[in-house]
Parts: sequence; structure tokens; C-alpha cells
Amino acid sequence: MKAVSQYRLIRLFASIAFGVSLIAGLKAHGEVSVWVVDPHEKVFRDMLPPTEDQPGSPVEVRLRAARNEYEPGQIALRAPRDLKGLRVDAGELRHELGDGVIPSENIRTNFVGYIPMPNNTPRSEGMRIREAPCDVPDPLLAESTMDVPANQTQAIWITVYVPKDVPAGKYRGELRLQALEWETVIPVTLEVYDFTLPEARHLWVTNWFSLGNIARAHGVEMWSEAFWEILARYARNMAEHRQNLVLVPWTLVEIYKEADGRLSFDFARFDRYVQLFIDAGVVGQLEISHIGRGEKGWGTPFVLSEVTATERLSGKRLRLSPEEGLRPLLSALEDHLAQRGWLDQSMIHVADEPILTNLQSWKQASAFLREAAPRIRRIEAIETIALDGFLEVWVPQLSHFERWRSAYEARRGQGEFWYYICVNPHGSIYPNRFLDYPLSAIRVLHWINFTENLRGYLHWGWNYWGEDPFGPPTDRLPPGDTHIVYPGPDGPLNSVRWEIQRESIEDFEYLHLLASKTAELKQNLGEKAAWLDPSREAMELARNVVPSIVSFERDPARILAVRHQVAEAIMALERSPLLLVQTEPPAGSTLWDGPIVVEIWGLTDPGTEVRINGRTVVVGEDGSFIARMPPSRPQGVIVLTASKEDHTKTITKQFVIKP
Repeated sequence: MKAVSQYRLIRLFASIAFGVSLIAGLKAHGEVSVWVVDPHEKVFRDMLPPTEDQPGSPVEVRLRAARNEYEPGQIALRAPRDLKGLRVDAGELRHELGDGVIPSENIRTNFVGYIPMPNNTPRSEGMRIREAPCDVPDPLLAESTMDVPANQTQAIWITVYVPKDVPAGKYRGELRLQALEWETVIPVTLEVYDFTLPEARHLWVTNWFSLGNIARAHGVEMWSEAFWEILARYARNMAEHRQNLVLVPWTLVEIYKEADGRLSFDFARFDRYVQLFIDAGVVGQLEISHIGRGEKGWGTPFVLSEVTATERLSGKRLRLSPEEGLRPLLSALEDHLAQRGWLDQSMIHVADEPILTNLQSWKQASAFLREAAPRIRRIEAIETIALDGFLEVWVPQLSHFERWRSAYEARRGQGEFWYYICVNPHGSIYPNRFLDYPLSAIRVLHWINFTENLRGYLHWGWNYWGEDPFGPPTDRLPPGDTHIVYPGPDGPLNSVRWEIQRESIEDFEYLHLLASKTAELKQNLGEKAAWLDPSREAMELARNVVPSIVSFERDPARILAVRHQVAEAIMALERSPLLLVQTEPPAGSTLWDGPIVVEIWGLTDPGTEVRINGRTVVVGEDGSFIARMPPSRPQGVIVLTASKEDHTKTITKQFVIKP
């Protein structure tokens, strides 16, 4: 029987970034509910649609993004009957005023899969979003159609990539949902900001991964041509998600013992591996794997690795001591990196996670490395402090950085600082990317990089899945710690967590772009802008999302609202009239009565009228102005308005007023 679709809009609650619910029904087959969900919300199978008494706006998926950015959306579907052969098709997005088009090839739709989770993250009652046992939405499946059982909610993920060459403005399109004898359409609106995310990455991001898992999951022999082909697909996925470091095993170098006793080194496999990741767009830096390990496991004294060599004449495999094999290998590796032009972008690990009680053995290994290859920077994930002179890239665990901040800050001059997360920190305070954590705990990860001036991020578990990647997580680690991608039929499958982490990396690029554009403007303006701290505005906005590591914003609507403010601030730098403002204390500060006074420095175009909280201030011939006044009460705001000819620009600085 051919059914005729009919649509009726319902009211629903509003979101800052997404519009939000549609119920499409068939009189002949009962009502099917389809509604739009913030992508930061995990859609469990028992989730119910909004009710008609929830106020809201007309239905559409509403997205905002810059050029060269990915932006996610999410819809949910539930029916009182089985839906057979459900599929989702995305049409192109067309500019509402011009000829701009975002083709349908730039819009992906995926059904969200579910992972059985028997246990929660330990001591995480204040963070977890669902008690175990339960099924948690995570993998984005490759299936183009799906049968949805009656009375079971199914999430559908949408990812839009905005090309670098499209004009700014509003784009419109639609998603078409079809099943046996049922279909409906959901409008999509995308606002493209008038700026482009730079292709260059300004945050170092690495996730360690298992080559063996890739080979086993796809049934290919290690280092066969089929393996290289599938590895390239995984590399492209990393690049697409803005990962720009690759862990390079030094064991890729083949070592031979010649007839005269000398060692020779074959870098062919090493070079092919590195070049594959360069060609995929991953490599900003090479991260060479560890030369040492705990002798009897984690926390025990470190020992250097032995090296396996092949005797050239007999083919016999030989085990060489660190002095016999590792030292000459490291020296040859350093020379080879220099010859290939890779030395300046290379780092090498000593031994993973030194702690105070095995620190001395780690320092000995680090000194060995420095003697053998003095030009390669040393990097380490660390759980201790006193590494002065033995490390160039410090990667403390996030909770240790927060707790031992003063000690780490005192060592900033020793090198570059990153942070890492893994099994720890867990609990109810620190952000992490476990399955039972809210996705906002992932969204803030790289805002932390910006607010804490930590130039990189490291995680051990990109694809360390077990026997069944889609099965229950191991009970030895927090759920989701082992992997954030899944094996698909032709390569990696993304997860909702991996998608949101890319959003967080893009957020970092927004903040970096605001700071760097302000710095360029300061340089162009010369001496009259000497007072301007180029990163101040970006930092003030970022602190709205991460006031501190242990006090981050968990409401995704508020995070997205701040991201929109950052985007507006970027675009405002290009609009007339010029208006640069800085306050002391910084915006966002808590001010206790006594009385309260805020100092204001500003710069605008000469001849511009400037008003602060409604009062006109004197603007100098060069466009500079100063003021001293309290924020308004009780709102705690200072509002600056600059007007020249037919153009007006407003900046608001928010403070917290305490009596």
C-alpha cells in the first residue's frame, strides 16, 4: 500500500545551536517521532521525544561553522512499530542569497551504534551520565540502512564539512528519512562564518595506536601491500580529525650484522611508514617510540631495550645489548633523520610514565639517549616533577599538572609543556573521554590547552580494542579508555567521542586565530597599541568555558555560546569601526565591593564616538581612549559602543560582583 506522508510541527525547547523537534506521522501506521538533539547529548535507546507542551521554535537542524571546519548535528527517531530499511539522504546546501553550494558529498550521515557497558568508571558518580549496566551510544556505523525495532530510539549523526572557498552566509538544505511506507524531511540551516580555519595546526595532538590491531581487524598480513593500503585510510582519518603527530616505532628499522662485525641499518620500512603519514596530512612532528621499559612492569626501575639484528651471512637472529645495538641504532637514526630533513620535527620517548621511585633509572636512560643522539628532542608522559635537564617536551598527566602546578610552572624554561590523559584522571572532577562521561567533558579538553598554555595533548588509546571492538569494554580500565575509533569494513569508523574531540581541537584553533589576528593588528597599529595583550580577549572568553581544570563548563549550550562569541570577535576585527578594549582586572574577574573600579584602555578609529555604559568618553586624535569606572550593578557589565558614520560596534565586558 502506498502511504502519503503528512507533517506536523510541535513546539519544543530551544538550543543555542540546534533547532529542535519534528514529529512526522502516518495515520495508517501510527506516529513516528523524529526530533533534533544536541550532538553533545548521548541518545540512549530509551530516550523519549519531547512532549508537545515543551516550548520551542520551528523544526530544523541549525549549525554554525567557519570555512575548512567540520560541524556535527544529531537527530533521533522512535516509532511504535518496526521501521524496516530506514535510510537517511542529505541534499546539497545552497546559499540563500547567492550561488554558493556545499555539495551533498560534504555531508555524511551515520547511524549511531551502541556498546554494552557492564561497569562504570570508578568513583565517577558526579560525572557519569548513566548507571551501568547499559548500552552506550558511540560508534558511527557504516551501514547505509537500518531496521529500527518498535519503541526503541535510534540516533543519527550528521557531519558537514565546509569547503575553504565557499562564501559566508546562510545555507539551506534538507535531510530525507525513508523507511518502508514512510518518509519525512527535516530542514537543515548552516551559517558559515566569514573566516577560514587555517590549514596549519597550532596544537600538537597525538593518539597512540596499534598496528597489529589494524592488521587483525582487516585480515591483512603486516607490511603487505594490503596492509599499507588500509593503514593509509587510518592515517587519513587521523588527519581529518586534526591529529598532527604519529608514533613511529624505531623497530621499523631493520638491523644487520655484517661479516666484519659492523652493524648496518635499513630504513626503507621506516621511511615508507613516515612518508605515508606525511602524504595523509598527519605529520607535523614525528614521535619516535620508547627506548626503555619498566623491568618488571609499571613503576619498577627502567631498563633499556635490547635490539634484534640479523646476521647477514647466516640469516641468524641475534639479540644485542643496549650498548652493542641500541646506541649505534640511535646514532644512525639521528643521522638519517637529518638526511631526510626530518630531524627538526622529531622527538623520541625514553620510557613511559616515570615516577619518583624509579626516577633515577629513567634519568640514566635519558642520559644514554642524549649521548647517543644529542640532536633529537626527548618527550615523555610523566608522573613526577624533577626532570630538569633530562627532558625537552614535558607531558604531565592532567591531574598532576593541576595539583603540582607551581612546581611545573617553575620549570617552564626547561622546555615545552603538554598534558596527557588516559586511565587517569577519573572520578567526578577532571574531564576525560570515557564512555559514561558527558561529551562536554571531551569538548573542553583543548580549551584547557589554551587556558593553561599547554601546547600539546597525548592519549595512549586510539585503537587498542580487544577481541571484540564492539563488545563490553575491559574491566581493567575505565570504559572507553582503550579506543575512540572502531574497525569498519573498509577502514576506521568514527565515534561520537572522536567527532566531539575534533570539535574541541577546532575550538582551540578559533581561540588561536583570535589571538594571532589581534597580534597582527597590534603590530600594524604600532606604539599606540603597546598596552594591548593580543591573547587577552581570547583568554577571557576561554575562561568562561574553563575557569579552572577542575571547574569546567558542562552545559554544551553555554560552550557553544562562547564559541560563537569567539567567532564574532574574530570577524569584528575586520569590521569598521576599529574597537580594541582591555580592562584591568580582566573581564570575568570576581570583584568584591570596597569600592569597585575598573580601568579601561581602548583604541578606535580617529573621529569615532565612544560611549561606556552610556557615558561619552574623550577619544584622542590617534583614536586612543581611557576610562575609570565601576561595572553596572547588579549585572556587572561594562558596555562599550563605538559609532562612526553608519557603522556601530559594541563590546561587552562581564564581571562578577560580590557584596
